[in-house]
Amino acid sequence: MEKVKAEKLLSTALKKQVRVKEIRLIGSGYHSDGYKITTSDNKHYFIKQVKSHDLGFEFPGRKLSSLALSHSMNTRVKAFPRSIGVIAENKELESIPEITDDTVFYNIQEYGGDGKNYLQIIEERKTRKHMGKDDIDELKQVVDFIVKIHKIKHPSKDKKQLNAVYNDYLRNVIGHQEYTLQLLHAFPKDAPILSPKQQADYMGLLLEQMHYWKDRSDRMTALHGDFWAANAILSGKKIYFVDYSRMPWGDPAMDIGFWTSLYVFMWHNTKNDYYKELNDKFLELYIDKTGDKEILKAISYPFGLVGIMYVHPTWVPGILPEVRKSFYEHVVAILKRKEFFWPK
Repeated sequence: MEKVKAEKLLSTALKKQVRVKEIRLIGSGYHSDGYKITTSDNKHYFIKQVKSHDLGFEFPGRKLSSLALSHSMNTRVKAFPRSIGVIAENKELESIPEITDDTVFYNIQEYGGDGKNYLQIIEERKTRKHMGKDDIDELKQVVDFIVKIHKIKHPSKDKKQLNAVYNDYLRNVIGHQEYTLQLLHAFPKDAPILSPKQQADYMGLLLEQMHYWKDRSDRMTALHGDFWAANAILSGKKIYFVDYSRMPWGDPAMDIGFWTSLYVFMWHNTKNDYYKELNDKFLELYIDKTGDKEILKAISYPFGLVGIMYVHPTWVPGILPEVRKSFYEHVVAILKRKEFFWPK
């Protein structure tokens, strides 16, 4: 990204003239690039640019929807770093633009600070045999953050509307443009796990879960939507979170299932009980804070989604086939039991 472009974007979002001193690419994924921007007055910002044209982002309106939803989810939490706004660029910068295939979308955010993401941290600790005090302190911060979000309740008092919003979450686990159907569609015909033939049975388990939880709007809360270790940044001794996305409302199990699934996968990958301890301590802290003992049952549904992600070699490369098989069989057993458990 050039300085002139960054200055125009920040000046538009902040509604004042901004001069840029430095631009640094700090994250480049399949769907987007992220830039740290330092201004002439030594303030820092983050600009996210959506760039992909497939895997759920085939249409320009979906790019706008993704960033606009992320912005609104971040704003309601009132947590640092905050999202400042979403800008669309055609030939000019416009507040309400014409959306074409050539339109580029950016999300302007505060910059949270340099640090390591939590995924890197727990991978570096894979030789640990047991949790340390630093692990527990980090887990407490993570739980405090997500509980703050889960305390936000939908403003409607209409039970019919609340059920409709909750049921939309249930359907989106399967039908969202970035979730189950998109992921399954990307599996090759000769895949050793979740080949097209196997997918029918797996989808049956997910559909059974969808109907099992139908109309449970009594459980509904605000969500982070992409609550996993790579979106938790440890800066000093503080953790902050980024990349709110996809689902603004739903069962808190969506966030908790995403977070804990990594511990479970890493346990299968290493057989190190350190990850089992992290998982169980996180759930214990969350249940203590919320009183939600039903969470162990409810996370079985999002586990069905993340099971597909970790099994696919494109999304999580370099894993031994027997590890993927072990994790997959565990997820299937969780779906059938409709409750999280550790295999004996």
